[in-house]
Amino acid sequence: MVIQMGVYGLGRPADPNVKHFQRKLGPAERATLLAAGDGDMSAGFLEIIDTYRLFYNLGLRPDTPREGIVLVIPQAATN
Repeated sequence: MVIQMGVYGLGRPADPNVKHFQRKLGPAERATLLAAGDGDMSAGFLEIIDTYRLFYNLGLRPDTPREGIVLVIPQAATN
């Protein structure tokens, strides 16, 4: 018997109506939120949610293999 533990194996799925959640962050997760928010973890959290929304609208899903994703960022023209 296989028990599905969510995408990241964090235990039971969260209630989609939750208003608050707590999670201990590891050093890499903390650094990611700080980088995304330019030193503000709350802003970083919101930035990551906004970015995921964009990727989701482009077709990214939780089960999409990350190895097949290619991101092309256009370079700004310099005068």
